[in-house]
Amino acid sequence: MSARYYARNVEDDDLKRIAWRGIAAFQRSIGRHAPEGGLAETPHYVASAAPDAASSLMNAAVPLDGASIAPHLDALDQFYAHTTKWGVWIDPAATADAEALTAKGLVLDSQPVLMAAELDATAPPEDPPAAEPVAMSTVGTVNDVAYGLEHSAIARALGAIPADAVHAYGTRAGTDDIVCVLVIEDVGRDAFVSFVATHPDHRGRRLASNLLAHALQEARQRGDNTTSLQASKLGQGIYARLGYRPLGEVHLYERRP
Repeated sequence: MSARYYARNVEDDDLKRIAWRGIAAFQRSIGRHAPEGGLAETPHYVASAAPDAASSLMNAAVPLDGASIAPHLDALDQFYAHTTKWGVWIDPAATADAEALTAKGLVLDSQPVLMAAELDATAPPEDPPAAEPVAMSTVGTVNDVAYGLEHSAIARALGAIPADAVHAYGTRAGTDDIVCVLVIEDVGRDAFVSFVATHPDHRGRRLASNLLAHALQEARQRGDNTTSLQASKLGQGIYARLGYRPLGEVHLYERRP
């Protein structure tokens, strides 16, 4: 599977801004719908709370449109007063924010790579996958298993997100159970991808890349123009083959118990 040749119509800086808005939309959805969750939103940041999840992925703040997060750390401390673990996403170029977070006791936890593409540049699926819509609780269950998380933390946090708020996909790949999942949230005209996961027993078969290629075709049919996501270091190659290009790292600083 490889991306088609194309002329770039969207500059990297614009794709980066689009991708950051996708991250904010992701946290907004978590905060609005997670059980006992909460949402804090100002002109400068959005922050989600899903205390039951005890994960900085679910409990995180995101600056909006390049705003500095440093002036708002006391407010975030109060917002997360009853949350054992929470985090803040920043652009690594925001060195003043990084210094303020470190001084506040947060530590750098993860450094995924922001990636994006014009949808016209993405590759089609190699084989039409047996894709089907799935419940968000199913997406959470596969993610919990794939990443070795206990107590169904992600499944509980995602289960209350309405089916019509996102596009959740899964494939059974010849089994009775869903073994590969992903979610696309339409943020403006961008297809923001999250919760890509494959059951450990079914990895190495390109299930995720084929399922994503199918989902991106449907996003194009809905009228989306671009797609963005956060990729782990190991996942970059998969997304690059589909046509995504790297836009630099994003850093998650975490407050730990």
